[in-house]
Amino acid sequence: MKRAMGGRWGAGFLLVAIAGAALGGCARRSGEAESPKETQVLVSAADVARVEMRRLETGTTFTGALEPSEMVQVNARFDGDLDEVLVREGQAVRKGQPLARFEPQDIRAQLQAAESDVLSAQAALLAAENAERRAQRLLEAGAAAPSELEVAKAQRAAAEAQVRAAEARRTTARENAERIDVPSPISGWVSRVFRHAGDRTAVGDPIMEVVDTRELELSATVPAEALARARPGTPIRFRVDAYPGETFEGTVDRVSPTTEPGTRQVRIYARIDNADGRLAGGLFATGRIVDEAKDDAKAAPVASLRTEGTEQVVYRLRNGRANRVPVRTGIVDEEAGVVELIGDLAAGDSLLTGVLPGLRDGAPVRVLASETAGAAAGGGAPAETAASPAGGAARAPANTPGAGEAASPAGGGR
Repeated sequence: MKRAMGGRWGAGFLLVAIAGAALGGCARRSGEAESPKETQVLVSAADVARVEMRRLETGTTFTGALEPSEMVQVNARFDGDLDEVLVREGQAVRKGQPLARFEPQDIRAQLQAAESDVLSAQAALLAAENAERRAQRLLEAGAAAPSELEVAKAQRAAAEAQVRAAEARRTTARENAERIDVPSPISGWVSRVFRHAGDRTAVGDPIMEVVDTRELELSATVPAEALARARPGTPIRFRVDAYPGETFEGTVDRVSPTTEPGTRQVRIYARIDNADGRLAGGLFATGRIVDEAKDDAKAAPVASLRTEGTEQVVYRLRNGRANRVPVRTGIVDEEAGVVELIGDLAAGDSLLTGVLPGLRDGAPVRVLASETAGAAAGGGAPAETAASPAGGAARAPANTPGAGEAASPAGGGR
């Protein structure tokens, strides 16, 4: 009987032990489940930027306009009818090439009129000389007053002047008769034509405009504070809307000695080589005078730079976590929005940009794909480019910045 009781008590103790162990295991699992998880920093692909080796520049910005280095307005040398216009807008011309031709009969008529004027003036001079001689004889004979002789001399002098003027007009008419063609004063291109065949012109009327755009002049204004940097020979870089994303170069040629009226701006003039003819006069340009440049700078967007206390830092994305890196800055290219970073960084490193709550050194980071990609996957929500904490294998495309470095804090799949 005692043996039977002992067996029953032994079995009871065994059941209690098993139940206690089970309860202890459940308590441990419950404790593990209730332990706090690390909060991830969720970022979009647009908040990840690469460190690049590139050329950086800094300097004084300006706006201005391009104009041909030579621009000549061809005017009519005399009154007459245009017989024909030999060129059109946009046509290339060489120096001395005929641009238009006047009606020859008009020119010959003007020459004949000029020669008649000379003969008339010479006849008037002869009459004045005879009158002077008669006044001289009458004065000597006592039949005329001295004033009459003086009047005769003045008339003779006026007649001589009329002869010289008529002869000058005849010379001009002869030259015009020999040059009924209107020559181009420079080599270049016809930019505008003001008169056409059959038009009547007066002396000084514009006929056409010829420009030489093989070299352009950029006229721009800069703040007076930049005067020390805007010296002849200083390089400039600029862009025009006609060629998006392309940069052109030139050098400062002249600087105005005075500021623009009503402003503290100084006008500068830069020479631009345009031998290929890609640029045109009248284009609006924006650019800068290059104060400092560096060809092999480690650069990243200014938005990746953060100030923490007295330090400037960036957060690098490495192995799915944020890595705090103290840096110093070099050249700041405000126009491009990038800055030179000096510190423990390498080209190709992924940096976090923008305002990211909870960002700290060592924080886990997950990069999310675009909403478009998520909708295409059929989920209707942004797809995640990193593995989930439970070890999922979803990944971003290889060309998504930083996607290859984003991993779950758990370290991968099961």
